[in-house]
Amino acid sequence: MVGRRRAKALPFAALLLATAFFRSTQNAVQTTIGPFGHILLKLSPSIVGFGITLAGGIGALANIWLARRLRSLRLRLVALAGLVGISFAISVVVLGSSLPTYLISAVIFGASGGLVTTVLATMASQVPGVARDRALSAYTVALSASLALGPFLESLVLRASGGSLKLAILSFLPLPLLASALLFLVVSDVRQSTEIDLAASFPAHVLKNPHLRQAIVALVLYQVPFVAITSFGALIADYSYGASISLAQLSFSTFFVVSLTTRSMLVWKPPGRRRVLVLRLAALVTLAGVLVLGFGHGLIWLMVAMAILGVPHGLVFPVSLSLVAASTSSRDLTKANALLFAITSSVSVVIPFVLGVIASYFGYREMSLLVFVPVFILAAMLFRTKVDTLV
Repeated sequence: MVGRRRAKALPFAALLLATAFFRSTQNAVQTTIGPFGHILLKLSPSIVGFGITLAGGIGALANIWLARRLRSLRLRLVALAGLVGISFAISVVVLGSSLPTYLISAVIFGASGGLVTTVLATMASQVPGVARDRALSAYTVALSASLALGPFLESLVLRASGGSLKLAILSFLPLPLLASALLFLVVSDVRQSTEIDLAASFPAHVLKNPHLRQAIVALVLYQVPFVAITSFGALIADYSYGASISLAQLSFSTFFVVSLTTRSMLVWKPPGRRRVLVLRLAALVTLAGVLVLGFGHGLIWLMVAMAILGVPHGLVFPVSLSLVAASTSSRDLTKANALLFAITSSVSVVIPFVLGVIASYFGYREMSLLVFVPVFILAAMLFRTKVDTLV
């Protein structure tokens, strides 16, 4: 009996650890690529925003492509290719240190990240022998743990290297390769349970699922400030709060520690039939966090704003995944996840470039305040949509 439990636990633990390695690397690149382009390459905020937009757009296209090719592709192989691609993108951007290599690495990074994100989420929702809500919550706890530890480690590298952004990014290069090795420990049952026979196009009933639409609105709502934070958070901390790059990374750690705590609570007590109510509560907290970030002054208020925004970050993703999984059949789940990620990733296509232009003309504080507008509109949509909350 104990041997069987260990046999089931090892693949899931390997999947969670691989997820942590992947997400910490992805976040390190996302939060550092802005100051890397602006400070080292002397690129304008609008060009930096364009690079981030390019990565987001390619990531969304990768999700759409993946959804249409699920019949012929093995998900684990897709994840392996994406993880290797992320390490390669890091090498390109650091060793090239030019505008062309900056944009080339954005394309590689976006495509690789888009593929890996969808595949790992689908694999986590199909873990044999683990309740779906708890498996997804544990998966998102692994995400938050990596995001809480990653910025802290990056801040240590920055201090030890005298603020070298190149070394900060390069220090994460081995982690996707380690994640690739760990995926070989994930038993084939997980992969096979996700490689189901699906039609080439999305079934109409998947697109009409009101709970899927609610999850999409909730994720897009939070994606707007999250993209602003990951793309320009270090620059907001510098220009609006007078914080160094190292202190900015510590503010990211504050954000992700709160997120980790929130997600850990979901593992202990899943939302169950209160999923929609939790998403609406998260929307209200997001509005409050955006206002504090825009109006705050001083390092304390920066940390307070990041802590407030960490709460909905901890709630929205796992609860949205759980809502979709509970309202979608096993046959349609992978396509529903791909659609969910494709639409929410599309926010990254426009938002960074728009925010970069706003920052160029008006400043980073004004940019932070303008984030409130789309968040408020999406929150209103979330409250107006009528769905069955007992799913």
